[in-house]
Amino acid sequence: MKALFIHDHPFIKDGKSGKLYTSGNLNSVLWERYLKHFDSVTVIGRCKTENDTSRYHLAEKEGVTFDLFTNVSGGADYFKKRKSIEEKLIQEIKKHDVIIMRFPATISVFAADYCIKNKIKYIAEVVGCSWDANWNYGGIAPKLLAPYSFYKMKKAVKNATATIYVTEEFLQKRYPTKAKIKAFASNVILPEIEEEALPKRLQKIENTSKDGFIKIGIIGNISVKYKGYDVLLKALANLPDEFRNRIQLEIVGGGNPSYLQQLISQFQLEKQTQIKGKLKAGREIFDFLDSLDLYIHPSKQEGLPRVVIEAMSRACPILASSVAGTPELLEHKFLHAPGDDKTLTKQMQLVFDNYNQQKEMANQNFSKSKAYLFSTLEKRRELFFEQVRNTF
Repeated sequence: MKALFIHDHPFIKDGKSGKLYTSGNLNSVLWERYLKHFDSVTVIGRCKTENDTSRYHLAEKEGVTFDLFTNVSGGADYFKKRKSIEEKLIQEIKKHDVIIMRFPATISVFAADYCIKNKIKYIAEVVGCSWDANWNYGGIAPKLLAPYSFYKMKKAVKNATATIYVTEEFLQKRYPTKAKIKAFASNVILPEIEEEALPKRLQKIENTSKDGFIKIGIIGNISVKYKGYDVLLKALANLPDEFRNRIQLEIVGGGNPSYLQQLISQFQLEKQTQIKGKLKAGREIFDFLDSLDLYIHPSKQEGLPRVVIEAMSRACPILASSVAGTPELLEHKFLHAPGDDKTLTKQMQLVFDNYNQQKEMANQNFSKSKAYLFSTLEKRRELFFEQVRNTF
């Protein structure tokens, strides 16, 4: 059986070698998930060219073919070029046995419209909320698009033949499906949990000196407004001097730094803030998380945040917004409503220098992360795709 995977993801083509890379998790390892069940996979997405791909992960894999749009930048471009996008989609859908669409994604919505109209079976992978993604993106145009994209995604998920969600409850309630084949499994890839991470964290908390520096971290694309950098920086700026002067904020992620630099200047946090740029998934990210006293995830849009689960696996104390599936990971008292900088400021003050609280958070987070081991989640996916093979 031949599978077709459809998403908006922008792959990166190396300007010198021509090889394809990804800044996300659609890498060579992920495709194994599908190749276990299908003879080949064709990927439809977008593509841009860069000369420096050293911080990205290889996307190519034997058995995987890429058919990418090189001239679709996103936003209004999807609708300006809808005809040519649909022509390629229809051509590829007709050549494949199993159609897999990842949502939210405008290209996937176009594909679902065609499949629904022509009674073609398809799989919906629901990894986030279209409404949240558009409403919190920034600017008027995405807000105007939010109701339309929300309706189209609901229709696409509802009519799927098989549906798999990254959350246990949140996305299921917002995007219900009529599919008889259903499952949930996060997209986080934790090959194993390092048991020594917890005792190391507890020892780090024990050795922390009062009145010393407090190292806070956040990971995400630094040019994306819905990551909540404005909320975090405002919350830090509102801290009393006794805390604000001790803060060391380190920001990890790729993207254009101009938006973030403007925010840092606006809240006068230049001395406390460092933009570190991209780090590779795995060891580099884990070492960064291990160096933190507190990880903060103030995002305004998510499915189930992978980086929060990764931070949990390092027994890192975490404060986060209550967006989407995040309440499935953390206690309510460590959550703030999206955009609520005042509550985040209060929460930080309660956690700073409260080492018993930090130890409690470390223990809880580390224990909870074990539910997201790759081996555990993969069993659910394998059962899901076995059912798919028997149905399609």
